[in-house]
Amino acid sequence: MPRMIYIALPLLLAMAAGHALAQGEPSLRIGVFDPEAVWKSTEVGKKYNQDLSDARDRLQARIDKKQQEIEALVEKLRQQQASLSDDKAQQMQKDIQNKRVELNRMNEDATNDMKQQLNEVQGRFQQMLSETLDAFGKEKHFSLILNKAVVDFNAAQIDITQDLISKFNEVNKATSAPVTKSPSSKPPASKTPEKKAPDKTTKEPPKDTPHN
Repeated sequence: MPRMIYIALPLLLAMAAGHALAQGEPSLRIGVFDPEAVWKSTEVGKKYNQDLSDARDRLQARIDKKQQEIEALVEKLRQQQASLSDDKAQQMQKDIQNKRVELNRMNEDATNDMKQQLNEVQGRFQQMLSETLDAFGKEKHFSLILNKAVVDFNAAQIDITQDLISKFNEVNKATSAPVTKSPSSKPPASKTPEKKAPDKTTKEPPKDTPHN
């Protein structure tokens, strides 16, 4: 959608509300909310963030252990190389290379695991948010609820984020939130041999915001 339409939206809504008042019709009730704040401040959002963080830490611990094994072998080869036979030295080099291949695979699997878990969690949260918006909008008789990300300006009095967080917590209990799946049993995972797992997954809320 062109940016000019976003800029014009508040003005058009204000004109529509003014027209409704002039005609003696009920005024439009409009609200805006910050989905990132809902994601970070609701009990379910906090639990999902913690689940993702715990899953990442488990994967990272396995990768760190493999990295330490490689470093120990490299150091052992360095210290003993002068006294080792050619065959023994070549075998140790081969073992190091094999472990580096394993580390590569672990990094790749960890990346895929975390992406999958993030997608699943965001999908569940988005569904909860959609249902909460529907219930909240009908209960409070809103004509329109907008994501702040697509609004260039809004008056502070129409920001319903905190009320929506309270409603979300009321409707969706953290104890009922599904726990993210366990890390894959395969050796988890990047593409450079001694690179660690990707940093903690982004904790941004879903971008698509449902409307009433």
